Amino acid sequence: MMKLELLLAALLSLCVQNANADVALNDFSLLLFGASDHHGCSTCHLNESNPGAGLEWKFSGDDDQGRWFARAGSYRDSFKKTAYFGSIGWRKEWQIAGPVVAGIGLQGGYLDGSDRHGLAALPIFSIGTRAVALEIGYLPKVSAGNHHPKTAVTTFNLRWTF
Repeated sequence: MMKLELLLAALLSLCVQNANADVALNDFSLLLFGASDHHGCSTCHLNESNPGAGLEWKFSGDDDQGRWFARAGSYRDSFKKTAYFGSIGWRKEWQIAGPVVAGIGLQGGYLDGSDRHGLAALPIFSIGTRAVALEIGYLPKVSAGNHHPKTAVTTFNLRWTF
């Protein structure tokens, strides 16, 4: 639990240092993690139910150029252990039809879990509305631990902006 507290404290410190008086409430989002799908390893038996939660703060940019964000969170990883992360990222969204938007982005930061203790990056595709979006992350063939061959991973989470 101490690792999560340290990551959240670091994110809060970043927010306070860069915050200004006109920060809108909709610059903050709740992240709900839920699932992953592992491809290319029929004998790995990795956990694909990954509940967890996190926070996102959009701190710079605009709809035309894309938005920069900071994230921190925790989830149950593929090895049924608790993983923690803190990251910085960028996302660009386009209005598709009515309130529906699609976006692409990339986040990178520190991951403590999922058999990794160091820097990690995750490209993201999103679809939904400005208020609620499904985010799909994809990592091509990565190491799935010391006892598993390399496997591709697709992740799924919801982003709720309030």
